[in-house]
Amino acid sequence: MNDNVRSKDRILELAPVDNATALSAQGQPDKRLFTGEQKLHIKMDPSTSLWYCQWEKNGLLPGGLEGRFTGFKAAIKHAEDYFRRRNVKITQVKD
Repeated sequence: MNDNVRSKDRILELAPVDNATALSAQGQPDKRLFTGEQKLHIKMDPSTSLWYCQWEKNGLLPGGLEGRFTGFKAAIKHAEDYFRRRNVKITQVKD
């Protein structure tokens, strides 16, 4: 088995930035993002090989997180930039 093969569905763990108020697009953060009750996935579509973000539970994805990316690195950078503007950091990526 090749240990370098990573999952096509990766889960992001999020946390508020120290000494800052986490903000959503509406001004209020979804506390479930930090408790693990709501999780953000970055998935690869097997038919197009493009990566995209998706909530684990139902919910509308903010417009700033929508998009399709040619690689995981581009998708994670996009998510990092989005959350940085909202005082949220990605603490871990799980396969």
